[in-house]
Amino acid sequence: MRCLVLATLAPLLYAASPQPVSELLRRAVQEKRIAGAVVVVQQHGKKIFEEAAGYADLEHRRRMKVDDVFMIASSTKPLAATTIMTLVDRGKLSLDDPISKYFPEFQGASTIRQALSHTSGMIGNDASDRLDPIRNFDRSLADAVNLLVRVPLAYQPGEKYSYGGASFCVAGRIAEMLTGMDFEAYLTQVLAKPLGMKDTVYRTGREDILKRVVTLYQKKGGEFRKMKAVMEPPDRSGPRESGFVLVPGGIYSTAADLIPFLQMHLNGGVYNGRQILSHSSVMEMRKKQTGKLAAEYGLGWTRSRMAPDGTALQFGHGGAYGTQLLVDTEQDLVAVILTQMPSAEAKPFNTEMTKAILGR
Repeated sequence: MRCLVLATLAPLLYAASPQPVSELLRRAVQEKRIAGAVVVVQQHGKKIFEEAAGYADLEHRRRMKVDDVFMIASSTKPLAATTIMTLVDRGKLSLDDPISKYFPEFQGASTIRQALSHTSGMIGNDASDRLDPIRNFDRSLADAVNLLVRVPLAYQPGEKYSYGGASFCVAGRIAEMLTGMDFEAYLTQVLAKPLGMKDTVYRTGREDILKRVVTLYQKKGGEFRKMKAVMEPPDRSGPRESGFVLVPGGIYSTAADLIPFLQMHLNGGVYNGRQILSHSSVMEMRKKQTGKLAAEYGLGWTRSRMAPDGTALQFGHGGAYGTQLLVDTEQDLVAVILTQMPSAEAKPFNTEMTKAILGR
């Protein structure tokens, strides 16, 4: 367990909070609202808070550590969208390319832009009876998408916001077709390696990662009960060694890896003096991409605080298993809140923690 708080910056963190983030974190564990969590905050490019609390594995009494590995589920979406945007930067892809350009059998006028903003007309997570193409982890991404592009549209493109992973998988497969690389390998090349994200994977057999995977729990009868993530192998927790890449929801990562990714976006695409993503692509990802629909969604980002002109001042992304990424441009701040429980159960903790971090 490790904690780092710089007193000179503490007022910015806690201005509107009745208690420090550290106290809030420890209290949530003591009250059994969460089994454990890792919280890291960086402001003005410097880490000002880092702490692990509680347990990564209750059964074995393994204490949570700041370098533990979390299944980040839909918090993967900003990473996947960023990876695809590098192809826009390289002139290999246009956001307004129709999906049918790459899959002639696809029936509809849906675009890459719509695929990355949940408005493509493709099935969303509400179509649970039709999600087998992205829930069978023994097939390849190519095989899954070959099934998806033959599924009739659920609605006309742009007419509805239907959150889900199918359209992201199609966009990810297009990235594979354009690069000739496996999507995970391409993400590693253009994003993970330049940012030093050494423990960010979709699939791995690395023992050093597997032994740090945090156990996923849900509350039943007031007690924590183990549960499995949809992509986990049947015999253990953690990523599979091979098989399907769930493009928008399959990444395992650490706080130390995610902070540089968020800082790069806050910096307009630059990290350690290197342009990872163009400024124009960074800003395009922050823009509202859902037209006149109520949903405030960009390209892989959930927009949560806007300037009068519609510019996103605060954005991030949650995950189905309790993770939360946060970027606040007004406070020049990025943060990760990592716990492992169903998002509905983690939401009160994440909401309270976000307010404490931002001081509002």
